[in-house]
Amino acid sequence: MMNRKLHRPEPILHHTAKSVDRSVPPQAAAARLRDGEMLIVADLYTTGEAILARLNLLLRPPPHDAPFEARQAHRRRHREAVLRLLAPIEEHRLALADARPIGFLEELYPGRSSFVLPFAQVQELFGAWNRYREGVHLKVLGHSLFPFYGTYVPTRVSHLELFGTWLHQYKGPRDRAIDVGTGCGVLALMLCRAGFARVLATDINPNAVESVSRELDRLAPPPPIDLFCGDLLGDGPEPADLIVFNPPWIRGEAQGLLDEALVFTDGLFERFFDQACARLTATGRVVLVFSNILELVQPDVPHPILSELERGRLRLVQKLARRVEPAKTPDGGHRRTRERVEIWELARA
Repeated sequence: MMNRKLHRPEPILHHTAKSVDRSVPPQAAAARLRDGEMLIVADLYTTGEAILARLNLLLRPPPHDAPFEARQAHRRRHREAVLRLLAPIEEHRLALADARPIGFLEELYPGRSSFVLPFAQVQELFGAWNRYREGVHLKVLGHSLFPFYGTYVPTRVSHLELFGTWLHQYKGPRDRAIDVGTGCGVLALMLCRAGFARVLATDINPNAVESVSRELDRLAPPPPIDLFCGDLLGDGPEPADLIVFNPPWIRGEAQGLLDEALVFTDGLFERFFDQACARLTATGRVVLVFSNILELVQPDVPHPILSELERGRLRLVQKLARRVEPAKTPDGGHRRTRERVEIWELARA
């Protein structure tokens, strides 16, 4: 492990939660969580799963076409209720009879072996451990990645495929590129495959930087990727031929570690463009992997890329767009969508 402080679920050392086991009907336990009571699972992992499944039924989300603010408010209420269900950890193992090992516990909590975590965060740790062991295959790379806990992993690939289309036709210099907000490193690795001599991959999330570092150790020969843990482009003076940014696509308030990859706050794009203009070579390109989802769900929010173009520092070279795959509905059909993924290629004005 690299010498950096990693994000982890905060251990709970003292609590007043009441024990719950399979003798309590899941619906009754879920109602108690909804009403503000703290509970701790005392017997089986499947008991916790059943309770949270019932809680999801009690706190049904609004329809998909409801206002964005209503869906965000529901998400907050749901998360607050979910985090009231706890699970015990003893000697770096989940102390429930049917629980399987979670290898991250010993690594993330080296100085403390027994504590309590919200059950939902235990589920997240378990899912992350499975992805880390088994890998996530990405067709755009032709191989699997093994993302570390707390690292954003794309669940859709249409935006990655569209970036690959753009990258294939890119004719500019390939001395140095910067991948801003690298996540699990997909775009940085795509840039290396496209022949860039050096790629700087940055992320404010130390877990993401740790994840990419482990990928580089795993790959042979290691790709020419340098890592920086910090805000946006960092403070290095080196100019770049290409600056790539796959930013959050909607404005909102982050409610968890990975939410920072999904929602942006005021000032993010302004800071990015200020730094990009300071680092871009005279003939370089800034490429943003974006979507029209902001226009669809938050039409009153100023478009951050158009706002920058109006400032006159950068100009639009081209914009590519592709329809997003329709989402599956509970009945097995597909929900029609107007969403498009986009590639915005910008150059100095």
